[in-house]
Amino acid sequence: MIIIAQGLAEELQRGKIRHLEQGYMTDAERGWSGADVRRIEVTYENGQKESVIFKEAALKERMAMKTLTDQGHQNTPATFSLDLETDEPRWMAIEDLGSVKSPPPGVDWSPRVAEALARIHALNMHRGSEMLWLPHADRHYWENYLVTQVSVDHFQTLIEQNPEFYREFGAYLPLLREKANAFARDMVALYDEKESLTLTHGDLQSVDGSHIHYYNGKPYFIDFGWCYYAPFYIDLASYFNLEDAKIYYKELIANGISLSYDDFYERLRAAFRYSGLIYLYPSIRQWSLGPTELTGKRLLHMLKIILTGEFPERRIDYSSKLFSKLLNEHKNGTLHKLN
Repeated sequence: MIIIAQGLAEELQRGKIRHLEQGYMTDAERGWSGADVRRIEVTYENGQKESVIFKEAALKERMAMKTLTDQGHQNTPATFSLDLETDEPRWMAIEDLGSVKSPPPGVDWSPRVAEALARIHALNMHRGSEMLWLPHADRHYWENYLVTQVSVDHFQTLIEQNPEFYREFGAYLPLLREKANAFARDMVALYDEKESLTLTHGDLQSVDGSHIHYYNGKPYFIDFGWCYYAPFYIDLASYFNLEDAKIYYKELIANGISLSYDDFYERLRAAFRYSGLIYLYPSIRQWSLGPTELTGKRLLHMLKIILTGEFPERRIDYSSKLFSKLLNEHKNGTLHKLN
């Protein structure tokens, strides 16, 4: 590990490392991906001390982070890995951003996130042929993976295995499949169009999620384990409402990308269902054995997004008022209707 840590130290111009020791890390900081993540305390020969994160990451994440590090790591932590060829997970040293994740009150946060994300997307737009390590979100990905294995298949499996879940949610399955397939067709069209393809994060979550840190006054994006060469719209769907998305659009144009706002808006709306599909399985696990009044808050939100294309609130822990509304629609059989 010390060789990898020294590589990061040189990237950050910290000097020579004297020794390492195990540091403390909470479960929340480790995340829920299952990857081995550790905090290591570093002591340099000049007496300076700081911590570094070590993560066992797949090749695509190691390469994505190297790419962003080489591009100046303005809004991503600097990283270093010795192995940039092996597909299997290997250790990567990551600049430690600490545990503070949310900006303090009064910070106009969304414009900063929009500016940073637009820069990352613009820098890597249309570079798929250069990034051979980055998997493409192509027809097979959307039709045979994202809207099936990752999402709706799990919903169907629970329907088949749990009589209570079947009685309460079974009626949604045909429309869920229909909307998911329509979404896949839209994403395939965007892939074939090629104009919006770039390095995407794929799992930015919402404003109360854990993948955008507040650090030194700037947003920093972490955990690129779900990165793909995909339409940039999928990175906007969970995080930005339509007003904030306009800020992102202006930043994209400022970075030299040519795109009419009408085309941007149409494609962004088509991508809204991405959030419901990518987080459907976690919401099913959260439901567990119910009852929905206690454990179904996130599931109802994801179903609403998929079934209607609406995105009522961009928060994981959304308002009690909205939950009450979705719960009533669910009980009345109107969750699938546009409001």
